Amino acid sequence: MHPGRPWLALDYGSAYTKAVLVMPDGTATPLSFDGQPVLSNAAHVSATGTWVGATAWQQADTDPDGFVVSPLAAGDGPVVVAGAVMEPAELIVAALRRVASEATAVAGDRVADVRTVVPAGWGPRRRTWWRRACGKAGLGQVRLVEAPVAAAQRLAPPEAGAPAHWLMIDVGAGCEVSVVRAVAGAGVEVLSTMADAQAGGDRIDAGLADLVLGTGLEELPGGQRWTALASVRAAKHALAEQPAVTVLVPGQPSAVVSTAVLRQAAQPVFARAGELAAEAVANADLSVTDLDAVWAFGAATAVPGSADMIADKLGTTPQASEQPGLVAVSGAAGTAALPPEVTPRPAWMADLPPLRRVAGLLLPGLLSLALFAHFVFAADFYNGTPQRQARFYYVLASWGEATVAALLALLMCLQAAGLIGAALHGQTAGGPAPQRGGPISSGIGVAAAAGLAIAGLYGVSAAVYFGKPVSDPLRWTLTPLVPVVVCAAVLAGLAWRYRPPGGDWDGFLAFPPSSTVAGAAGIAAAAAAGRGHLPVWFNGWAWALGYAGGVLVGVALACTLTRHLALRIVAAPLLGFFCALIAQSGLGILAVIYALAVAAWWAYHDWALFRSGRPAPAP
Repeated sequence: MHPGRPWLALDYGSAYTKAVLVMPDGTATPLSFDGQPVLSNAAHVSATGTWVGATAWQQADTDPDGFVVSPLAAGDGPVVVAGAVMEPAELIVAALRRVASEATAVAGDRVADVRTVVPAGWGPRRRTWWRRACGKAGLGQVRLVEAPVAAAQRLAPPEAGAPAHWLMIDVGAGCEVSVVRAVAGAGVEVLSTMADAQAGGDRIDAGLADLVLGTGLEELPGGQRWTALASVRAAKHALAEQPAVTVLVPGQPSAVVSTAVLRQAAQPVFARAGELAAEAVANADLSVTDLDAVWAFGAATAVPGSADMIADKLGTTPQASEQPGLVAVSGAAGTAALPPEVTPRPAWMADLPPLRRVAGLLLPGLLSLALFAHFVFAADFYNGTPQRQARFYYVLASWGEATVAALLALLMCLQAAGLIGAALHGQTAGGPAPQRGGPISSGIGVAAAAGLAIAGLYGVSAAVYFGKPVSDPLRWTLTPLVPVVVCAAVLAGLAWRYRPPGGDWDGFLAFPPSSTVAGAAGIAAAAAAGRGHLPVWFNGWAWALGYAGGVLVGVALACTLTRHLALRIVAAPLLGFFCALIAQSGLGILAVIYALAVAAWWAYHDWALFRSGRPAPAP
């Protein structure tokens, strides 16, 4: 494992791929594809390329010859697709690349480590073939975790004491039953395994189609076959939660299917799963009474009554599991459960930043007030005072300090955009349902307006205090902020449609605190060297303070323009040298450069959000 880097656990099955991204802090995020928590592994090959997921199913109706419903079930020999000979691995690689791309978009960085769930019955040749497919997909060297081992780690981690024997019944597109032995501190080992590809969800789909359509799927024309299969699968999943659903039948009137019909189609499948389970126990030289636990998992076990149908052949009822289709992948990810079902909360609360971030929001605000106070009280008045101005009255002040003070106030507001958006949404919770992206978009808009208002207040206050026209201070507090506000407005528009690459607006909008501190300290030091009325013991060293301020601003620029430590170390001395030279002649120029760097940071985040292309969820 690579410390401090996100890593991925994925379960590529005959029908679907499930993937969980684990962030460095241990947070587990199930990846979604086409708005679903799973990616269909069906593939479609055409002149425009190889497509997977929902796109493949959409093209299957008009071009059935290029459609492969299960590349993994095709084996490792060549297949004919759209008149061309292909290796099934090529179709599998297309799906794995989709997963790798989504993981990179969510993590905001390339995934360093990958764990993949594989059947316990796979031999060395099949596992080597799988590793090569993962390598071609850009996943690098992967660690293989056997499905019953991963499930055992999720459902019942080994505890201290005598070894435990568990029966793991995995019913997905096919069925694999394993007896495992778990020892605390030594892990989980597989004692025996039995498998049957015809004893799973694919067989249930075929049986349900026979009952609903009155004919087998193989007897339908290509396009209708895949449309019917999609309808049957959708009905099977819906019947796990509803007593009856309507199934759209190609070329026929719609049919109403109940859970009783589904159980009728599934009964032979789960009876076979019970037989396989009994054989696996016998092959491990055990009896059912020797088992410490019997677990049933896999997406097909969501069928109502599945545990009882298995028990009819096995002699004992297996324990059901929550999120049965995600048990293996969450076990491989090392998570006890996945967040959506463990900690449900209103959608608008997802935009609230954690408490540890609230203090971070206050930092730029406090620095902004400190800089503005120093700017105002360190100013020098000539030819009179603001209250009694003589002819040729003028003020000497560090206007660049006012610019950075206004910039930090704007940054404080923008970093609180998630909190603002959540509060606004909460106030209108009883009204119409918000559009997707609404809370964060409105939060960014209100935050930008609030930041400009504070900057304007700084300018007006300075004008009143100095006894000067308002236009001069506003030119320094508002104009340099325009590029930042424009980039924030673009981000608000993009946020209406897209989700952030890291899945978290709080982290996405967090401006580097190292840049904030270094920038404020640098500008303050340079301003103090010019207008700070330094103590007498500092006489003769004001130039050194000015150079130090310029160097700190250079460090702030490096921290703003790159996030990688190595690049910051390289860029900081170079930028510090040039900023130290500029600081001696124009603090205002230095402040404007820093403001442009901040605008560049926001422009990059505009591009990152657009490039991620992850649609925001509908309400």
